[in-house]
Amino acid sequence: MKRIFSAILSCALCVPLFLPPARAASDPVVRVGLAYGASAQEASRLEAADGAGWTVGEMRGTSFVSRETLSCAVLTVEPDGTGLRLVDADAGRTVYETDADELALSALGRLTLFGQNRYEGDFVCRNTDGRVTVINYIGLEDYIKGVVPYEMTASWPREALKAQAVCVRSYADGQMGKHESQGFDLCASTHCETYRGTGRATANSDAAVEETKGEYLWYNGKKVVGYYFSSDGGATEDAANVWGGSLPYLTGVPDPYENTAEALNGTWSVALTAAQAAEKLRAAGHTIGTVASIQITGRTAMGNVAELTVTDTAGTKVKLTRAACRSVFGLNSIRYSVSGGTAAAAPAASNVVYVIGADGVKRQVALSGCSMLTSAGLKPVTTAAQTTDTSAAGDSFTFTGTGWGHSVGMSQYGAKAMAEQGFPYDRILQYYFTGIEVR
Repeated sequence: MKRIFSAILSCALCVPLFLPPARAASDPVVRVGLAYGASAQEASRLEAADGAGWTVGEMRGTSFVSRETLSCAVLTVEPDGTGLRLVDADAGRTVYETDADELALSALGRLTLFGQNRYEGDFVCRNTDGRVTVINYIGLEDYIKGVVPYEMTASWPREALKAQAVCVRSYADGQMGKHESQGFDLCASTHCETYRGTGRATANSDAAVEETKGEYLWYNGKKVVGYYFSSDGGATEDAANVWGGSLPYLTGVPDPYENTAEALNGTWSVALTAAQAAEKLRAAGHTIGTVASIQITGRTAMGNVAELTVTDTAGTKVKLTRAACRSVFGLNSIRYSVSGGTAAAAPAASNVVYVIGADGVKRQVALSGCSMLTSAGLKPVTTAAQTTDTSAAGDSFTFTGTGWGHSVGMSQYGAKAMAEQGFPYDRILQYYFTGIEVR
C-alpha cells in the first residue's frame, strides 16, 4: 500500500488519537449506501463537522480499525487508478493514498457532513469502476433516529412516533442485506427507508426511538417486516392483493381514524390523455394501440382497485392487477375511480379509414367504394389510411383518489390520528398489523 505522510502538509500532522465511544455489542451495525451505482461520485467530499480531524483505516466486518490520523477538517476522496487518494480540500494537497480499492474514515468528533446532511458513524469509500461509492456504517438505534423524523414529522404525537420507530426497526431488521450485491445493507432512499442523518432529529423523535429500543413486530413467534406508508384514504390492503404471496399479519383493515383531508396528497387527481396512457403502458412492457377506455374491473373487499382493464380502439385489452394498478399510470394509491374516454372501439381494419378534417382532428369515416371523404372531397383509399390509429379530440382519462402509498401495513396519518385520540403505540400497531405482538 502506498501512503503519503509529510510533516510539511498541515493536514497530515498527527493528532492525539481520540476515537468515538465504542458501540454497544447489542447494537447491530447497518451499512447504508449513500452514493452508489448511478449516484456514485467522481469525487466525494466529507467534512468533520466539528473540525476535529479524521482517522483513516479499514473495516473488519463492521468494526473500524484505525491506521493513521489526519488533522484537516475537509477531505476529498478521489479514485486513483484502482485505488483511492485523500486530498486536503482546503489546501488542495494529497495527504493519503492507497492501492486498495476501499478505505474507511472516522471523524474524530461526533458528526460527518456529507452532501447536505450530517451523519454519525463511520464511512467506507470504495473505488467502483473509477467512481466513488460512499457507505455509512451506523449503529441500528442511531440509524433509526436518522429515519424516523424523515419518514414522519418529528412534532407529531410521541405515540405515533414510537409506532413509527418500531416499524422502522422491524423493516430494517427484515430487509437487512437488501443491497448485499452492492456491498451494503440498505439504501438511504424510499426504495428502503428515507435516511438523512441527524438534521431533522428532535428531542421528541429521539425519545420515541429510545423508549422503544430493541422492540420489534412479532407474529407467530417470529420477527416480521414493519411496512408503512403515508395514508390509505379509507382502508389498508392485504399484501396478497398488492404484492402477491401470503403474509397473514398484513391484512387490510378499514381505517376510520385517518384524516384523509389533512394528509399530504391524501386527495388527488391525475389526468392523462389517451396518448399518455398508451405511452405509460408501453413503457411498462404492454402492447397497446390508441386507448379507448380504462375501466376498473375488480375491487378488493376493502374497496381498493384490484384490476384495471384498458381497451384500445382495435378492441385489444390489457389487464393490470395488484400493484400495477397504481404503478403503471404513476398514481398515488390503489383507492380511486376513473372517468373519461370517448374514442369508440374500431371495426375491423378492412372497414375503417380515418381523415384529418380542416380543424386538424382525426376522425373515423366509412368507406365509400374505393374513396374516402375528406375536407377537400373524395380521396382514394390507401392501405396506410386503413390502418392508422385514431384518438378523438379531447380524449382523456381522469383518476380521482384518496391515499398515498402502497396501502400495506401502517398508515402514518392513521397512526397520528389514533395517537391524538389517546391510543398507545402498541395498540396502534396492533390495529394495522393483524395478530402481532410488540416486544
